[in-house]
Amino acid sequence: MSERFGRVFKSLILDAFPDGIVDDEAIFAGVIEDFLFHHRLAGDERVVERFVAERADLPEQDKALLLGWRDNVQGMFEIGEPYGDDGVIAFNHIDELTYRVRSNMGPEGVGPLTPGVIMIGGIVPVGDDWMISGSPMAFPADQAEQVLAGLPQLVMNHPKWVFRNPEKLAQARGMQEEQRKAFIALHGADLIVVPGAQVEPTLMALYRYVYEQAGSKDGPWTDPGLPPLPIEWTTADTVAMIFDHEDGLGFYVDFAAAQQAFADPNLVRRRRYREVISGYLRGDGVSPVPIRRLVVSNPDGADQVFQRLLNKPRFSWNRDGQALLHKYKAAWYAEPPLPRVMPASTALSQRFRRSRE
Repeated sequence: MSERFGRVFKSLILDAFPDGIVDDEAIFAGVIEDFLFHHRLAGDERVVERFVAERADLPEQDKALLLGWRDNVQGMFEIGEPYGDDGVIAFNHIDELTYRVRSNMGPEGVGPLTPGVIMIGGIVPVGDDWMISGSPMAFPADQAEQVLAGLPQLVMNHPKWVFRNPEKLAQARGMQEEQRKAFIALHGADLIVVPGAQVEPTLMALYRYVYEQAGSKDGPWTDPGLPPLPIEWTTADTVAMIFDHEDGLGFYVDFAAAQQAFADPNLVRRRRYREVISGYLRGDGVSPVPIRRLVVSNPDGADQVFQRLLNKPRFSWNRDGQALLHKYKAAWYAEPPLPRVMPASTALSQRFRRSRE
C-alpha cells in the first residue's frame, strides 16, 4: 500500500484493534471495505473516488459500477430462502434489513449458504440486487448464536451500518431529541461544565430521568452497567457536556480553560490554553460544536483568539470563521452527523445484556 494511504489505513486498524493485534477477521474485513468506500481522505475524497478519478482509461460503465459500491453494506447476514439459482434472501442483523444477494460465481458461490447459515462480510449494489463482495465467512446454523454474540461490538463500533435502515435512523433521532429535552429540563441549558469526576454521575442522572419520565416500563431504575468512560474525561479538571440539537451529546475536556481564553485572549500565549483550543479545532473526531459555542458565548474575543492561535493578525471570525471550520471539519460537514444514541430491538438488547455478564 502506498505511503499516502498506509498511514490512514493503519490508524483505522488501530481504532478497531487498539492493542495492534488483528484477532477478528469479520471486523478486519469491515475496516478494509470501510476504508475503500467510506473513509474520507484529505480533500474530502474517498479512496474509490480517487481511484476512479485517476483512471481515465476506465469505461464509464465501470466507473459507475465502482462508485456505486460506495453504498456497500457490511453485515452479519442470516441466510433465508434461495433467490433464483445464484442468490439468497438474507437478513442483516446489523441494520435489520433484508437483501436479495447474488454471487458472481453463479450457483456454486451460494451453495454453502443454506437457510440459517450466518454470513459475515460485505455486499455491493448491482442493479436492484446485491452481490457478495470479497471473501465472506460462513458459519453453520448451529453456531449462529455463538457468532451473533459479537453483534453488540459491531453495532457500537459502526453505528453508520445500523443507520442504513431509515426507520432506525428516524427512531434514533427521536430518542436523541427526547434526551436533549430531558437534559435541558435537568440543567436549565444544553451546556454545562462539570469536574471530570462528575461526568459519570451526571450522565447516569440523565439516563435515570429519561427512563423514569418514560414510565419505568421495566421496573425500578437500575444501573445499566455501561462500559467505563474514557479516563481523559473522568480525570480532567473540567468537562463540558453539550447536548447540541444537531450533534447530540458531546464531551469536551478542559472547556473551562477555553472559556477563560476567549474571555482573555492573551491567555492563548500560554501553552495550556493554546493546546486546548487547538485540539478542538484540529482534533480528529471533534465536531465544530465546542468552537461554535465558545464564539457565541464570547464573540468579542474570537478574533483575537484565532489571530494568536493561527498567527494571522488579520483573521476575522465573521469573515473567515466558517471557512476555517470547513477546512478542519470537512468530514463533519460532508455528511449530516449521525445520532449518538442507538435504538435496539429486543433481540439486540438481550445480546447487549449477555455481553456484559
